[in-house]
Amino acid sequence: MEPRIPAGATPHMVVGYDGTPPAADALEWAVREARLRDCDLWAVRVLDDGNAPHAPYAGAHALPRTGPAVRELRRAADRARLTWPRVYHAAFPDDLAARGLARAAEGAQLLVLGTRGPSGPGAPPLGPTASACLRIAPCPMVLVNLQRAPCAPDAAPARRRTAQPVGSAGGGRT
Repeated sequence: MEPRIPAGATPHMVVGYDGTPPAADALEWAVREARLRDCDLWAVRVLDDGNAPHAPYAGAHALPRTGPAVRELRRAADRARLTWPRVYHAAFPDDLAARGLARAAEGAQLLVLGTRGPSGPGAPPLGPTASACLRIAPCPMVLVNLQRAPCAPDAAPARRRTAQPVGSAGGGRT
């Protein structure tokens, strides 16, 4: 049976969660935004459905263990629920994360993703999942990067936190 986020009169947002620090930042940002919008928030994890091609020599370890991933998603949603009680979680099977996130975001007010940003000089500004979601998302999208390093080459290596999603104008809500 295909997982579905209940469609109805309740407005909702979707945040992609894969257990990485950028995803945790996106979840944190999305919880605050869901409170401001007074809407439900769905933390979604896309799990490999087993249809992606794997090298025959890779063995069984190439397929992700879905049990731990779903438990991690549930724990993250439980922690977020301490701040906003209307946080839910769902796992969607798909061989492509962007396609699963787009399916999950149908009817949503907003799709929120965490991003690391460029990984070095000449690197693309976004990873493949965020880039694909920008093309196929069925709703507006926010990319969150709360742990951006300063851009100056002689800046201290310590990371700083900002309250703005990537690409947002300053002076908005914090």
